[in-house]
Amino acid sequence: MDAFKTSRDRPAQPIGNLRLVPGVVAGALRNSFADPHDLRDGFLRNVWVELKRFGAPNVRTVELSRIRGIQRVSVEGPVVRHGALVVSALAALLECERIFEFGTSDGETSRLLAHNLPAAEIYTFDASSEAARGGGGAGPASATRIMKLYGDSLTFDFSPYSGSIDLVHIDGTRRADSLRADADAAFGMLSELGSIIWYGYSYQPAVYAYLNKLAPLLDRPVYHLVGTRLALYSRWDIVVT
Repeated sequence: MDAFKTSRDRPAQPIGNLRLVPGVVAGALRNSFADPHDLRDGFLRNVWVELKRFGAPNVRTVELSRIRGIQRVSVEGPVVRHGALVVSALAALLECERIFEFGTSDGETSRLLAHNLPAAEIYTFDASSEAARGGGGAGPASATRIMKLYGDSLTFDFSPYSGSIDLVHIDGTRRADSLRADADAAFGMLSELGSIIWYGYSYQPAVYAYLNKLAPLLDRPVYHLVGTRLALYSRWDIVVT
């Protein structure tokens, strides 16, 4: 009891990161031997993502909190689909009326967009109906607003949508082989204040390389949103500087 009183009465020593280093390093070494798979797919992957982010030559990195007005936006959806929720939040913030998505995947993003923007028209584009697996799962209330298109972005006629799309979402993890064709089509479809979101920037090497090559050629910056795999180009002054 006396020892406890002595310890309690002793002035607390400030704890800085330097004091944590020995324990953290020892734990990292111990866990790397205990689970090499977690070391490779967890720790090293995250370090590589941070190195790419820090070393990106042309894509700027911003915190999500620096998106103008994002604090006022609320969206609904599963928390495990963080990226899709952020896309929905940006679409709501930008008051998008027409949205075009390249790479439907399981249809989750288009469903979340339809749910959170009940007045928006949503178009999805894939190489084939087989590629858009699960894309037919939109609920009855939103299904009529999700129009599915199929084809090759190199040859597809996007002219009916020229200058009318407020947001284009490109899933680069599924369409790494058509990034340039998708982007060319996207810029042709954008409305006067339109935006493009690429998914997979910090994950898919082809997306990272392509956007860092593309960014200097554009009239506005491309931003990577920290904590997501998303990169954003917008004709709005959307980032607080």
